[in-house]
Amino acid sequence: ALAERGFVRAERGSGTYVEAPRLAYPLRSRTRFSEIVGAGGREPRGQLISATIEPATREFAKLLGLKAGAPLARIEGLRFADQTPICIGTTWLSADRFPDAGALYERMRSMTKVLAHFGIRDYRRASTRVTAAIVDAADAARLDLDLGRPILIVDSTDLDGEGKPLLTSHSRFVAERVEFLVENT
Repeated sequence: ALAERGFVRAERGSGTYVEAPRLAYPLRSRTRFSEIVGAGGREPRGQLISATIEPATREFAKLLGLKAGAPLARIEGLRFADQTPICIGTTWLSADRFPDAGALYERMRSMTKVLAHFGIRDYRRASTRVTAAIVDAADAARLDLDLGRPILIVDSTDLDGEGKPLLTSHSRFVAERVEFLVENT
């Protein structure tokens, strides 16, 4: 009965574990990880996994309004609510428009703060696509998740106040730790 209500999780051969309540995570035109986690009464935190510069593929160039081959900053970060890993996000943005974005993210631990550093005080979500998958080994280790567990994949693109593309992201959320709320605002 406790498992059916989501309070515990039983794993064959391993034991029964108390489940933390899922983080209510609204998907709307203004989606900010730190604000969402903080509003849920938890402490948000970001941790840089890697930051590199790579040429824009045709797909990313189109999403970001750039020429194919333009330099992109690729930032991969792990995000927490309190001490619990919630998601891994890979974000691409123009390396010309946002120089040293990776180093700034490592110091600031927030993409919103990185954008604010460049004078972008607000931005909005242009598109969000949610799909499901099974976690791979690398993400499972970082997310403290057993192999074979489900994840929710959120692919999104954000625009600045003038409607110009800022960034595009591919985030992998632990399905059992979040619940997405789609809001039409």
